[in-house]
Formats: sequence, C-alpha cells, structure tokens
Amino acid sequence: MNDLKRMGLAVTLPELEQSADWLKAGARDVELQDVCEPHVMDGDWRATARRSAELLSGHGGRVGVHAPFWNIATAALDSQVRAVVQARLNLGLDYLEAVGGTHLVVHSPFYFFGHPLVAHHDTLEAEIALTHLTLEPLVSRAADLGCTLVIENILDVYPGPLLALVASFRSPHVRLSIDVGHAHIMGGRGAPPAAHWLAQGASLLGHVHLQDNDAATDAHLAPGGGTVHWAGVLRELRLSQTDPRLIVEVVPGEVERAMAWIGALEEV
Repeated sequence: MNDLKRMGLAVTLPELEQSADWLKAGARDVELQDVCEPHVMDGDWRATARRSAELLSGHGGRVGVHAPFWNIATAALDSQVRAVVQARLNLGLDYLEAVGGTHLVVHSPFYFFGHPLVAHHDTLEAEIALTHLTLEPLVSRAADLGCTLVIENILDVYPGPLLALVASFRSPHVRLSIDVGHAHIMGGRGAPPAAHWLAQGASLLGHVHLQDNDAATDAHLAPGGGTVHWAGVLRELRLSQTDPRLIVEVVPGEVERAMAWIGALEEV
C-alpha cells in the first residue's frame, strides 16, 4: 500500500520560493518545470537551476524535471526535426543533472483523431519505431544519470498505445506517467476514467500528475476544484506497488489550495 506521504508539487522558481520549506519538511516529491519554456532554455537556465538547487538544499525527497514540450514531436518522421527535438530534450537532461533530478517527464507522441478502437490500427508499430529513434539516445543518457524517463498521456484516448510504447523500451529507465486531468478531459471522447488508466498502467507506473478540471479545459486546478472522481483515483494510488512519483501540478494561483488538499489527505 502507498500511504501517499511523499506527494508533492510541480513548480517553477517563483512557486518553489513559496513552497520549498514545506516540500523539504515532508521530504516530498518535487518537479521543476522552468526549463519547459523556450525563454528559459535560451537564457541563463543554469542560474535558475542553481537557485532551485539552493532552495532544495537538505531536501530528502525525490526531485524531477519536466522536459521541454512546446512543438516537441517525439515521433517526428523528418530527421532534421528529430535532431532539434533531441537537442531540446537533452537540454532537459542537462537541467536535471544540474539539480540532481531522477525523473524527466516527456510527452506522449500520440496525437491523432479517430475512434479509440481503430486509431493506430495500421500506424502504431511505425509510431513506436519513430519514437525509439528520437528517445533511445536519451534513454541511454538517462540510465547513465540514474534517471527515469516518464512518458505522459496528453491527447491519448485510451491506455493501450502508450502502454505498448513504454513496454517496448524494455528498460527500467522508461516508465509511464499518467496525468489524471488529461485522462479526465479525454473521457469526453470515449476514454475510460482516470482511475481505470491507473489500474491498467499499474505495472509500468512511475509518475502521476494530479490536477483537476471540468473535463473541458486543461485548467490545472487543485484537486476538488473540478469534476475528477478523486475517491477512485486515490484508491488506485494507495494500491500502487511501483512507488510512483506523486506530483500535484496546478497553476500558480492554486498552489496554496493544493498544499492544503495534500495536508488534508494526511489527516485521514
């Protein structure tokens, strides 16, 4: 059983300034998301990394980084596009190395239209092969760093393709990331509820983003602020055997509410 006591936050530097003491006091999971943004990647990202590491000095919990994702196509067919994608994701690993992180979040390559039962019928093998071309060098470097790449559901309508992709690497350094809010939104397109995703992906699960929304927009509200069925989600998380990183990922204005929600869980 997972007691959820390591549950923490996704933050950029301003939110880390606000929450660092709380994160350190509970040795909580933390995910640094500054390097997602192009202006940080192209600026003095090392200074941001140094400040984040200073704020987390003495933190005994697990630290991770969200890789760049804007316009990042990990299943790119064009080799020149693939080279740009690899360079940006490698910068994510540079940042991770600078802060002593152990997980890097990468987005799912599966952006598609169609009924969930026929999507990928003829293309899944090729999509997985292209994703391997992009990610295999990064997986190798991640292994050297003692890091795990976690691949997050984005527009995925159902778990099958993403589970097949993660399993195809046959590596302990590639694991599944489930964003509860994303799964909730895709429920309107026929996807199963978020708790089903957690149950189906249990053996491969390495990371969870917890956020709430109204099933229409990716609002990143603190849990309880939308319509996610949290009782089911928490039940599956407590049953998890893989000790996934548990990251509440909310917009800046929701950080205090997120911390309060996590605190309330511990009183139950």
